[in-house]
Amino acid sequence: MTILAADWLGLHWLDWTVLALYFVVILIIGLWSVKRVKDMSDFFMGGRRFGKVFMMFFAFGSGTSSEQAISVVAGSWRAGLAGIWWQFLWLWATPFYWLIAPVMRRMRALTTADFFEARYDTSTATLYSIYGIIISIVFIAGGLFSSGKMIDALTGGQLDEMAQRLNVDVPTFGFNTETKSYEVGERPLEGYEIAILAMTVLFVIYGMAGGLGAAIITDFIQGILTVTFSFLLLPFVFGKIGGFGALHSQGDVKQGMLDIVASPEVARTLGAEPITPFYVVMLSVTALAGIVVQPHIMGVCGAGKTEYEGRFGFTFGNFMKRLCTIAWTFTGLACIVWYLGAESPLRTSEDPQDQALYQSLVTRVSTDYAELSEEEREEIDRTDVEFADRLFGKAAYDILPTIAPGLVGLLLASLLAAVMSTSDAQMIISSGIFTENIYKRFVVKSASQRHYLWVGRIAGLIIVALALMLQGSFTGVIDALKTIIKTPAAIGISLWVGIIWRGWTPIAVWVSTIVAAATWWLVANRPDLVYSVGAPDALFLFNAEGEMQKMSDGFQMLSYLSVGILSGFAVSLFTPRTPEEKLDHFYDLLHTPVKPDEHIEQPCTLPDDPLPKAEKLFNYDDIEISKPTLVGFGGFVISWICVAALIWLVQYLARTW
Repeated sequence: MTILAADWLGLHWLDWTVLALYFVVILIIGLWSVKRVKDMSDFFMGGRRFGKVFMMFFAFGSGTSSEQAISVVAGSWRAGLAGIWWQFLWLWATPFYWLIAPVMRRMRALTTADFFEARYDTSTATLYSIYGIIISIVFIAGGLFSSGKMIDALTGGQLDEMAQRLNVDVPTFGFNTETKSYEVGERPLEGYEIAILAMTVLFVIYGMAGGLGAAIITDFIQGILTVTFSFLLLPFVFGKIGGFGALHSQGDVKQGMLDIVASPEVARTLGAEPITPFYVVMLSVTALAGIVVQPHIMGVCGAGKTEYEGRFGFTFGNFMKRLCTIAWTFTGLACIVWYLGAESPLRTSEDPQDQALYQSLVTRVSTDYAELSEEEREEIDRTDVEFADRLFGKAAYDILPTIAPGLVGLLLASLLAAVMSTSDAQMIISSGIFTENIYKRFVVKSASQRHYLWVGRIAGLIIVALALMLQGSFTGVIDALKTIIKTPAAIGISLWVGIIWRGWTPIAVWVSTIVAAATWWLVANRPDLVYSVGAPDALFLFNAEGEMQKMSDGFQMLSYLSVGILSGFAVSLFTPRTPEEKLDHFYDLLHTPVKPDEHIEQPCTLPDDPLPKAEKLFNYDDIEISKPTLVGFGGFVISWICVAALIWLVQYLARTW
């Protein structure tokens, strides 16, 4: 106890007590859930036994990771109110969740790869299996990277000191934009990576033990903690700046801080890419294209008793997340006023390093910045990005211990809940994809359920290990989030088109996915090649000396989505379709509602006594869209009203205080 009383790793003994209670509860749930895991459906779909509330918190928990809060706070620091779009980009997609959730549930699938098997063929299911596992690895890596940064900040940098004492090197792998090549090397272990390892051990234990059932139950608890995490710091940081009204009275500390769409001029001043209406639209379209193929979404939509539970949970769980996004954004705005203002704890600190950091941050937003040399600007930019990535944790470390002991532990437990609720779901679902669609299909075709359960657990462990390797390649929280947004969209094209149009062929799936992914790599890593063939200047970003730096993110997304869609349609006109009998069965699944307590023997099959099929909206043979029901249409309209209300709320909070 003496070690804890001495504030071990910067945390009070009450903080450690709160953390210990959280760990015990989560581990008990995971071990208790082992008893309920009897077959593959129990492990990968939780037995399809959950109601609306659990499904809502599962959708919220599995889709809400700490890197999202941290990225919004970091984005708000760098781009002001416009930083909200790092999560509000999914706002426009949310009403469509009400429509897509019952479609996913009617698939009666265990994994999204089952969709590709039923709609196209085995080869496309294998393609998705590989791509889906990659998506999960990226998601887990992004969440762990961002959370590790915040935990390091919550310890006041003591994890960095521990890493220096350990003096351990870790391997690195990444693309060098200067040499235009991939390079393997090594670097010292960093403090935030110690936190990552600790988080990983915990969610792997209960996730591997209890499967998706454990994940859904823990996500209910962790969802409550994530809401706590989202709002806990907000009132205290506003108290530091003199209340909500200080956003206006001191809003000139950073140019364009309260503009919900940042102009190119303001964006350049802030060192960020312009968050213009075009950029927001492309972020939203890319997010909508990719959301349906994120591996955990089949579980989010399919683990409920009926399709309504999935529909309600998927939609309103994500609206809960949008409310949290508003809290994250205004926390970031308050931090701008506090850390750049006259009463900044950095400015008044006796530590020379804090004072130097304050001068660097203030210089970044002043007119003096443009007069500095390129080397000086690059150094200040790196400092600003690093500070933004750690801002949420830094603010908590500076504020919460002064309020009451134990609050940092509560925030830390909530942070762990946010990242682990996403990581466990990604690990379990992606291990299910490997087990069902690769191992069971190509390696061992006939084995016991116990055998496949252990294969799934081992696969999950390997997937997490690969995510740990990947997180070391990220350069910042926003960089991690961009990768998460863009990765799923290439193969998401084929799911969306395949639901609606019979003519999209299996070969089109391969061509559109590969071409889209290759185009993304080209425009992101070799924009010089695209620029050299005469592409318009409007597609690129230039530095102060007029040198081309990169293709803008908005045009990157437009490029690879457009090329992927066009190549897929072109190939579909000249390649064989899926056999009609198979297409008929697939669309029978999509048009047949799920009945309560429905039981099926195999994935993607109808029960013995299915409900009547829904009517088609259009009387065209190749177009397959079900006629909307009153519940479907009414929920869609209500969802758009919620979207409008959230945007109004953000504008109201930013303009009237």
